[in-house]
Amino acid sequence: MSTPPAPATDPAGNPPTPGPAPAAPPAPAVPATPPAPAPGAPPAGDGDPALGPEGEKALTEWKKRAKEAEQREKDQAARLKEFEDRDKTEAEKQADALKAATERAEQATRLAVSSQVEALAAGRFQDPQDAVTALQSGTFVTADGTVDRAAITAALDNLLTQKPHWAPSGPLTPRPDPSQGPRPGGTAGGVEDQIAAAKAKGDWRTVLSLENAKLANVKN
Repeated sequence: MSTPPAPATDPAGNPPTPGPAPAAPPAPAVPATPPAPAPGAPPAGDGDPALGPEGEKALTEWKKRAKEAEQREKDQAARLKEFEDRDKTEAEKQADALKAATERAEQATRLAVSSQVEALAAGRFQDPQDAVTALQSGTFVTADGTVDRAAITAALDNLLTQKPHWAPSGPLTPRPDPSQGPRPGGTAGGVEDQIAAAKAKGDWRTVLSLENAKLANVKN
């Protein structure tokens, strides 16, 4: 059996310097911890057996509540639309009523202006209806809503200047007094009764004609 060699020494007789220590083995890897679920989020892994009975129950409850919340939101939106439609319908009704009232007021104003034009044109025009037609687009109403007779007279003067042939060339035939004689239809009565009857029927054309005839008769 051979003898192991003696450790080598340096020339000074010192023992040899030990070499580097062997590297330590690597530590085993630690598995990463999964992040915690956000508050209020549904349990992860729908249908995953790892949820267990309690997890499955929680997931089912969460789905049920989400569906109920969605249905409540739809119901609220439907009710809001119903309220909006109802308010819109009421507003449209008010707008229609206002429009009808405005049209009636404008019609009454036109009727009053035409009556004044024809009355003031009587005796100055061969046919006062020519003046009514020529001035029907004019505005002869004061700020307080009354008929402006001065403006109508000025317009008639200007109209005769432009159309002198509309003036009477000879004596005018007196207009018949509508307060005398029978009513239309053979019933006796004065002009006021005839006007009242025409208004009751909504016959504004006859009302206008009778009012104009009455005013012309008073002026003559």
